[in-house]
Amino acid sequence: MRPSRVLILFDASPQALHALEVATELASHHQAPLVAIYVEEPDRQRGLAYSFSHEVSALSGAIHRIDPGLHRLNADRTATAVRRAIEQVTSHRRVKWELLVLRGQLVEEILAISKPGDSLLLGCVGWSARLGRKLGGTPLTLARRANASVQICSPDIARSRAQVAVLIEEWSPSSEAMLHYAARRAEVGKRTLVVLASPLLDDEDATRLNQSLASVPTPWRLRKLPRMTSGEMFNVLAEERVVELVVRRGGDWLQSETPQRILERMAITINVMA
Repeated sequence: MRPSRVLILFDASPQALHALEVATELASHHQAPLVAIYVEEPDRQRGLAYSFSHEVSALSGAIHRIDPGLHRLNADRTATAVRRAIEQVTSHRRVKWELLVLRGQLVEEILAISKPGDSLLLGCVGWSARLGRKLGGTPLTLARRANASVQICSPDIARSRAQVAVLIEEWSPSSEAMLHYAARRAEVGKRTLVVLASPLLDDEDATRLNQSLASVPTPWRLRKLPRMTSGEMFNVLAEERVVELVVRRGGDWLQSETPQRILERMAITINVMA
């Protein structure tokens, strides 16, 4: 499926840089424009003026006063670093790109910009040497609410026999397109497609799934899930060595707590189909 635009929420962090590389490759492959979005939230700027505004170091735990002038300077430097990073990543590819610097509530700004047909890419994990892996709520909020398809990117990890999986919760008009999209992702990575069938799939839906699988060109195998709990999903994804999971927006799984727990515990990319 060719995206009309490739959107990337970018802040010069290592996770966003990886997502930018994926977004640039996607835009180059489909000859689609790349739109990098950097959002400055005004609530944080206003809060800096208060005398009680302090921040806590994640490494030392030290509390110190926030200097508004220094914070503004750092924000300007970040915006400059964002532009330089985009120029560096896109320099060796023929990609038309633009950088949008917006001020507002991050989620609402992204929702207003994204449209059906867009592909929105997000870095998923923030790292702290002291606190370990921590996932913010923004990627999943956008995955659940955006009009565009969303890809929550985790850094690539060399893993033998790594697979691509697609979760079929019920058969719908979009299921066949989702299945073939996942098959193409597996084919590109020279991986096997693992089809995870929900225990709620009835006989009629199971028949339709099997009929569609007959036309899938890449190697695949079907695995029926006994339960859809967080523990069961984690065990299955780990056992199958899944590095990329394709799911449908509007399904119960994406609305549950399981995606956040999976992203906190695994290096996995989640593709959410609109």
